[in-house]
Amino acid sequence: MCSACGENFSRWAGKCEACGEWNTITEENSSSRFEQKALPRNGLVRYAKPIAIAEIEEESGGRLTTGLGELDIVLGGGIVPGSLILIGGEPGVGKSTLILEIARNISKEKKVLYISGEESASQISIRAKRMKINSPNVLLSSEIYVENISDMIGQEKPQIVFIDSIQTINRESLLNQAGSVTQLRQCTQVLLEAAKKTNIPVFLIGHITKDGNIAGPKLLEHLVDTVLYFEGDKLNYYRHLRAVKNRYGAVGTLAVFEMHSEGLREVKDRHNLFITPGQETRNGSALSVVMEGVRALSVEVQALVTRSSFSQSRRMSEGLDTRRLILMAAVLEKFMGLKMTECDIFSNLAGGLSVDEPALDLAICATVISSYLEKPIRGGLALFGEVGLSGEVRSVGQISLRLKELEGIGIKTVILPDGNLKEIGKERYAIELIGIRHIREIERVF
Repeated sequence: MCSACGENFSRWAGKCEACGEWNTITEENSSSRFEQKALPRNGLVRYAKPIAIAEIEEESGGRLTTGLGELDIVLGGGIVPGSLILIGGEPGVGKSTLILEIARNISKEKKVLYISGEESASQISIRAKRMKINSPNVLLSSEIYVENISDMIGQEKPQIVFIDSIQTINRESLLNQAGSVTQLRQCTQVLLEAAKKTNIPVFLIGHITKDGNIAGPKLLEHLVDTVLYFEGDKLNYYRHLRAVKNRYGAVGTLAVFEMHSEGLREVKDRHNLFITPGQETRNGSALSVVMEGVRALSVEVQALVTRSSFSQSRRMSEGLDTRRLILMAAVLEKFMGLKMTECDIFSNLAGGLSVDEPALDLAICATVISSYLEKPIRGGLALFGEVGLSGEVRSVGQISLRLKELEGIGIKTVILPDGNLKEIGKERYAIELIGIRHIREIERVF
């Protein structure tokens, strides 16, 4: 079986024909697979009796707060008891620091079980002392066999369990090495059953591949309740935590942390992080707003247009979709008469944020025109909207959240799609709203 994609083969091969990876095909012991048979639960039937959904009572206890308000929002309001949460990220980005930060807050009143197959207990204690964590409620273990871990959870009965990492955990009955497809699938299934049986939430740290995806079969992400990606440049202090799957809340919500010698700190005021002060006095800079899950986030879009010295002009972007930039350049040349084919266009999203949302189209067009004409966009103005290939400005979703975010940072005028003005209704905002239908009307920003 290929450890990268899970494809089955009748014999060993150096290269997997399904995914193209080398040296990933390993032998799997199939004699122990699916040997258990269903047994009668009460001596009469083998299945659990179905219950009407209206008769099912909600479990008491509620969600468990992590002590990090931004993380609670990403999780949908806190940790659901009995949930299985998977955290993935680059090596050295701070995954172990993040779960120690959660353990610090929860251990003030409740017991925490930290299981590490990559580091010994003494090595973890070195990091904990640097973060000034000395609570007697944090229990460390270097156990690597999932059967023993399941028994440990049942005996110790902690409030929460952290496993760092799932790729180092083994099932003793299997002959495959740790981290293989079979081991990952079986170990995660055992931990899922333990979490649901004891109603104790379990955090799993997962390695990622060179492509940025969580290592192992895709089934690993299907089994867990929540998948979080911890992102950030190792040379930068800021870290972004994003939910890509959440059965108990919205996906796409972003939390920002700052790395310090004593751990992670929340960045609650992100306006100065993604918006550069004094942007009103520069060419090729405009304010806009994007949706990250259920939260609106104000951002600064930048563009630089210069005469090309090559036979074919270049289009490059950082934090934005380059394909959208190419489309917007073609639209501007078609309907605004700008000679974009003679110019190199560089676009950027300030603050290191990476967003792929069509609502930024209008801001991209405005910054490109501003840099091309060398005219700054007037101060106190923001704009958002999707631009079609015929030059029309299309409506975007979550209009009320976007306007409240812009209102909160002191924006005085907002240019938005004309179709969104009808959705506002009787709501009143302390900002001027200007609706446009076509890209030709964008001259109002100057």
